[in-house]
Amino acid sequence: MRVLLPALLSIAAVSAAAAQDPTWVDDRGVLRWTDSREEVALFGVNYTTPFAHAYRAHGRLGVDRKAAIDADVAHFDRLGFDVFRVHVWEREVSDSLGNLLSNDHLDLYDYLVARLAERGIRTVLTPVAWWPTGYPEPAKDTGSWIDPFSKTDLAFNPAALAAQERYFDQWVRHVNPYRGLAYKDDPAVVALEFVNEPNHPDTTVTRGYIDRLVRVARRAGWTKPLFYNIAETYTPGHGRAVCASSVQGVTMQWYPTSLVRGRSLGGNMLPNVDRYPTPFDAFPGCEKKARLVYEFDAADVAGSHMYPAMTRSFRGAGVQIAAQFAYDPMAMAAYNTEYQTHFVNLVHAPGKAISLLIAAEAFRRVPRRASFPAYPASARFEAGGAVFRVSYGEDLSEMSADTLFYHSNTTATEPVDRGALRHVAGVGSSPVVRYAGTGAYFLDRLAPGAWRLEVYPDAVWVEDPFTRGSLDRRAVEIQWAERPMTIDLPDLGPEFSAAPVDEGNGHIPRVEGGAFAVRPGVYLLTRPGVAKPSDVRAEFHAPAATAGAPRIVHTPPAEAESGRPTPVRVTVSSAERPDSVVVFFVGGQGPGGWMPPVRLASSGGPVYTGELPARRPGLAEYRVTVFAGGRATSFPGGAPGVPWDWDFTGQGTFTVPVVEARHPLALFDAARDRHRMLLPSWFAYVRFRSDVVEGRTAGDLAFRAEVPDFGPEPHHFAARAHLSGPPLGRLAAFGPEAVLRVVARSAGRERDRLEVAITLADGSAWSAVVDTTPEWKTYEIPVASLRRSDLFLLPRPYPAFPPYRFRASGDAAAPDLATLDGVQFAVGREHFAPEERDGTHGFEVESVELVPDREFPPSP
Repeated sequence: MRVLLPALLSIAAVSAAAAQDPTWVDDRGVLRWTDSREEVALFGVNYTTPFAHAYRAHGRLGVDRKAAIDADVAHFDRLGFDVFRVHVWEREVSDSLGNLLSNDHLDLYDYLVARLAERGIRTVLTPVAWWPTGYPEPAKDTGSWIDPFSKTDLAFNPAALAAQERYFDQWVRHVNPYRGLAYKDDPAVVALEFVNEPNHPDTTVTRGYIDRLVRVARRAGWTKPLFYNIAETYTPGHGRAVCASSVQGVTMQWYPTSLVRGRSLGGNMLPNVDRYPTPFDAFPGCEKKARLVYEFDAADVAGSHMYPAMTRSFRGAGVQIAAQFAYDPMAMAAYNTEYQTHFVNLVHAPGKAISLLIAAEAFRRVPRRASFPAYPASARFEAGGAVFRVSYGEDLSEMSADTLFYHSNTTATEPVDRGALRHVAGVGSSPVVRYAGTGAYFLDRLAPGAWRLEVYPDAVWVEDPFTRGSLDRRAVEIQWAERPMTIDLPDLGPEFSAAPVDEGNGHIPRVEGGAFAVRPGVYLLTRPGVAKPSDVRAEFHAPAATAGAPRIVHTPPAEAESGRPTPVRVTVSSAERPDSVVVFFVGGQGPGGWMPPVRLASSGGPVYTGELPARRPGLAEYRVTVFAGGRATSFPGGAPGVPWDWDFTGQGTFTVPVVEARHPLALFDAARDRHRMLLPSWFAYVRFRSDVVEGRTAGDLAFRAEVPDFGPEPHHFAARAHLSGPPLGRLAAFGPEAVLRVVARSAGRERDRLEVAITLADGSAWSAVVDTTPEWKTYEIPVASLRRSDLFLLPRPYPAFPPYRFRASGDAAAPDLATLDGVQFAVGREHFAPEERDGTHGFEVESVELVPDREFPPSP
């Protein structure tokens, strides 16, 4: 067993600190630090390298697991995390009797806890996961005591109970060799959560089971706070039993966007995280229990704007410890095979990582039980001397305080006081830093006129990381390249010097007027006349470049307006820096029947932008060619050569419909949008059937939904589709006379009712109800007749007790069509008289169009 020197040196120091527990819970259910009696507020992540698929993947990739832990822990520190939690896979660290095994899994966990402690990051110990170790691969028996038992068995099966007692006892007493302390005595371990996600269908045994585990832990010498899960498979009976038990705290999870969609989730999900209710608050005993969120994530959301809003809601619910699930280990993040529905890593998903940094700051600054108005008013909130902002439209998390300025994407916000800044972190550009790369960067003042700059390589998402992963497929390519950067800090001035600090970095930037070219690494920036500090931290962890032959990321515009140029954007991944990126048109409407190529522009990074020329109504077809290293590669398809070469073999093209300004705007098309539908999750409250079926005529498609009964509260079914790349500029042609044309019918019932709504980017919904029959019909709904209604929070969250209906703040009298975000369909018990509610209800919808007025000719 290899014990690193820093860990050995820390043993004597931590042994002296182990005389008292680090935390305790007062009689009002507040978790406090023992030494200061201040409230605890810890924020961090789950991380799984010692176990299961992550352990195996590191082996297959030939990565030293301890070196990988060192790199990831350094990034945790860089991102401001101060707590770690993961459910231990007991199947990998225990035998058939419940004895703790001394093996590589346990050794890595001990090593991880010690490495975290060296950086001031605390641990919540969770000894039982129950889950098999295979996911996403096939599971295998491990010979552990838990293999024969279901989750339900754990609470009452005598053999399972005996093994658990032995197992928990040994965990509590287990001495971490890297710390020289038993877990019960280690001040870096602040709490014990017994079981990750228990299942108690028979809640009469719940309290007795929990109290039995408490007695085991206390007999073994554990005196720190104990927690138990109250939210998993939540029922009031389970909640009351946990509240009445002898643990000092309850744990919860939150997946407000559901799980495992299989692709990135579009649309504004900020309403889904507007608040986090805790329905057990009034149960006897819970007023004395602390709150811990053991897992949370905005699963399948590619954007960087969600985490601070979730933090705000957690603090409003009294949560004092929160851990995102799960941070992707850097060595395997490019593949996202661990949990395809989750994806965050400082190098591979930099915007999301900086959003977590901002969320950590918000968690520590927002007071426990603070209240805020509903979204969108809550998108900007103040706490602890800082201003926080989240924006769906800008895909942005942002924090500005007197000494801190953080942003997850490009922002125009001016810091509170640029001259007072001490720490800057971001992705993209701001008034302080202009940067053409896509990686994260950090600026930290070491002394007046001396700053440490840390720059990470570009990350290009060449594939959707939320689709099914494989260790043979990279979803993210890493590029190391010189990128232009300009820094405008009064403390540095415009003529500072820059010197590389990290090992192996030979790049010495030349600075002119605050501008310079930078490569990934660590640099010391000093103002003229300022002595260079001698103790600049050189630590830097980043993967090698992986980009190879050119690849592009490009989504064609949903449509173009005739007579106007259309913006396009292409991101290039390439081992060699492109000489140029050019759009070649197929056919055209220029002189001689062809259109000249368009060379796209770059500000020095991997993103290239330009405009498709104005043209008449019809169809624009084009290819994108990347010229790099003396070779041309054309897309789609990556065929070698230029499209006008005589031997060019590429077949595909990008296509964009070109329409007139007053052309109907397709808000929903079943054929186009079938993969963008948001539906209640598989674990939700309502039974339903959905399908894509034939529409009015052969070749047309319709979305069909059937609800056999309205079920329990909220007695309702809804589906929603967001607009992908809506042509917002064309919406100016649609005034108060605009009309929705909905092609729909019932799902077979002679008379049914369908609620149709448009949804806006501010989370508001505006709807009307139409009567449907089994015959196809085009319903015309004047936009002026729409009334503010509920947005239904889809897909449904886990756990299921967060709200279903949402009303955005604001008092607008009519919808702002310029902010259209999607359409929503619903059937609910409230639309029917009591005698009409029984039986199957449902609908089929083929299309929803927005037209300028009633006189506009119907679509064929």
